[in-house]
Amino acid sequence: MRSTHINCLLLLSALGLAACDPSRTADKKTAEQASPAVGALSARERCEAIKSSVRKAGFADKVDVTCDSDYAYVASATYPAHDMMNGITGTNEQIPVPAPHYRAPIKLNPASSDQLTTIDGAVGVAVNGVPIYDYSTQGELDVHHYDPQHDTVRLGQLDNCGGHAGRGDDYHYHAAPTCMIATMANREDSPIIGWAYDGYPIYGDRNPDGSPIAEGSLDVCNGQADPVYGYRYHTSATPPYIIQCLVGEVDKKRLPRVAPLAGDNPIRADLRPPREGVENLRHTIAEDGSRTMSYSYQGEEYYVTYRPRDDRRNCYEFEQKTITHGGIVERGTFCRDDSGRRPRPPRPRNDAVQVHQAETVEITPGGHRFRLEAWADNWFSAYLGDRLLVEDSVPITTERSFNAEVVDFIAQYPLHLNLIIKDFRENDTGLEYIGTPRQQMGDGGFILQITDLDTNKVIAHSDNSWKCKVIHRAPLNEACAAEQNPKAGVAPCTNQIEPEPEGWMTTAFDDSQWPFAVEHSASEVGPKEGYNRINWAPQAKLIWGGDLKKDNTLLCRVTITSPGQ
Repeated sequence: MRSTHINCLLLLSALGLAACDPSRTADKKTAEQASPAVGALSARERCEAIKSSVRKAGFADKVDVTCDSDYAYVASATYPAHDMMNGITGTNEQIPVPAPHYRAPIKLNPASSDQLTTIDGAVGVAVNGVPIYDYSTQGELDVHHYDPQHDTVRLGQLDNCGGHAGRGDDYHYHAAPTCMIATMANREDSPIIGWAYDGYPIYGDRNPDGSPIAEGSLDVCNGQADPVYGYRYHTSATPPYIIQCLVGEVDKKRLPRVAPLAGDNPIRADLRPPREGVENLRHTIAEDGSRTMSYSYQGEEYYVTYRPRDDRRNCYEFEQKTITHGGIVERGTFCRDDSGRRPRPPRPRNDAVQVHQAETVEITPGGHRFRLEAWADNWFSAYLGDRLLVEDSVPITTERSFNAEVVDFIAQYPLHLNLIIKDFRENDTGLEYIGTPRQQMGDGGFILQITDLDTNKVIAHSDNSWKCKVIHRAPLNEACAAEQNPKAGVAPCTNQIEPEPEGWMTTAFDDSQWPFAVEHSASEVGPKEGYNRINWAPQAKLIWGGDLKKDNTLLCRVTITSPGQ
């Protein structure tokens, strides 16, 4: 107890506070997941510690900290002074834009939780006011299973400073904020570099006294018990690099989200560059305040640039030539809400497994054993004739659903395969995120392969030989996405909707007038999550109708004969 009290006295002396209560000492536990100790600071003392961490790091001129009885609020524009974006190869074609009045709430009375918390968003904030995320690309991770396919470091998505711009053109960290640490006034003191939302501090790769962290000391959340704060998180050179879960109680409803850019057109929405990456990415800031990110792909030059408008606060004139949009030059005005209001809460997170294995379906006893593997953005159902084989395990009402489905079935050749494939839409406008700054047209994509498990050969795969009819197309005019109150069927939100043809699943149905499926590249579709968990045969192609955004529902048919025929 004496060493704990000494640590407490040293800390409070440095903060200029009164002595602490020696009865509130750490109770360090040794287990796979260390439970936070009681800690030695009151809410007032913890508030001052948070303010001090920002002040001593030298960021008090850019970051404001205020406290009430329950929270410290770390307010900033989330836009650091250090270098950004350089060193990235796996770009998402987003560029950092300031986010005024971002307020990160840090609990002043942290308490251990019965279960670990993961967040599809920030888990804390650095002392320079930049949000901190876990290591993954989606934020939806299994903390007990490291997933290299979602590792932002391995995927080349982070800059030389451990951060990048997210889907809202907002800068944040996914790994140790090395450039920020290098600029900290107290960097030689192994200081606190940030705070987690559950109220516990974040340190770098060393203990607060500067000693190295013993191998095996950090738990699954990348932290350990602390004699003063009760618990502390650390960065690390190896995965998970930074916080990947929170050990303390946290009220997710209070957590902030950077308000996305709202613009006069959707050119900044849903950017999906090639998975294989780009070359020579450079981010520069000119004397006139304009920012430019340039990069090359397959010998072609692309860029995104914006400059502040003089007549509208927190508004910017954008010009871009992106891979996602085929290299055309696009322009628009985009603004960031600076009201300090918390954006609309995110829609329910999809916690489904990325690959769902359905129960075996026996169509013909004693027949061949097959395996169907499919991925859809967002939903599909597959039939042999009119017999259901598998339906997507995540409902079509789920906005973000990128899981894959696997089902084994027993049947005889020929296989008459029928599919219903849908992209998510909120209603017959064909739009998603209606009424939010992210309102946009969705886009689809589908891939399938069937393996004969008796021969272990792929005997069917999606490609442009399939017959696919689009029965729901909306909106027909892309201007609908910019409507403040879009109404289905009313210009510009017109649509084309047809019923399913009668008897279309029967073998006798005449599909000679149906168009063929259209193959689309991975860079066009932007497949993710469950798609990356399937070992696709090279001949399996991503398909859809002719327009990934306007075509919402497809009916597809194909007959697979015996490989010997």
